[in-house]
Amino acid sequence: MELAELQETWSKLSRKIDNQRLITDKVIMDVVKLKYNNKLKTILKYEGTGSIVLFAALIIVIWNIQVFDTLPLKICAVISIVIMSILPILTLTSVYRMNNIDMSKRNYKDTIIEFTKRRTHFLLVQKWGIVFSAVLMLTVIPVALKITKGKDFFAGDSNNLLWFIPIALIALFFFARWAYMCYSKITEDAKDILRELEE
Repeated sequence: MELAELQETWSKLSRKIDNQRLITDKVIMDVVKLKYNNKLKTILKYEGTGSIVLFAALIIVIWNIQVFDTLPLKICAVISIVIMSILPILTLTSVYRMNNIDMSKRNYKDTIIEFTKRRTHFLLVQKWGIVFSAVLMLTVIPVALKITKGKDFFAGDSNNLLWFIPIALIALFFFARWAYMCYSKITEDAKDILRELEE
């Protein structure tokens, strides 16, 4: 075999190996991306369900806006409307941003850095969501009472409900803490999946 033929054979073999490596890298990237997206679908499912509930409540409050005839009820209704409008948008946007990192245009290090930024933002939105949920609970109780029973919470029509508020806030605290810990674990697992790219 002459040197020219040997070089041509070597060149063909080298191209085949390079093509095989590209295909393997693409398959690995696709598998990692699929596992990563599946991990974050859990968060999207829960946040999507919560957003649907909030938007339904928002529509009910707006539909019955005329029944809020006193200033405290109007203030509670406006605060409830604002929180029920903004909270789902903030949450779903942060989940969407975390779920849509373009791994193919970044190297491993940049992907991890971008994910860490988006994860930090998502968990910060969750912390603020806990605060806003507590405020929403306090403002939506008088609003819901007026819509469903026609009673004015601030006029003393429902003093028997006062015991419910601290219990509801305590339950919200424990539920929100549990959900935050779950989300933190899920996003940490997603980060571990991204670390597979380094290998």
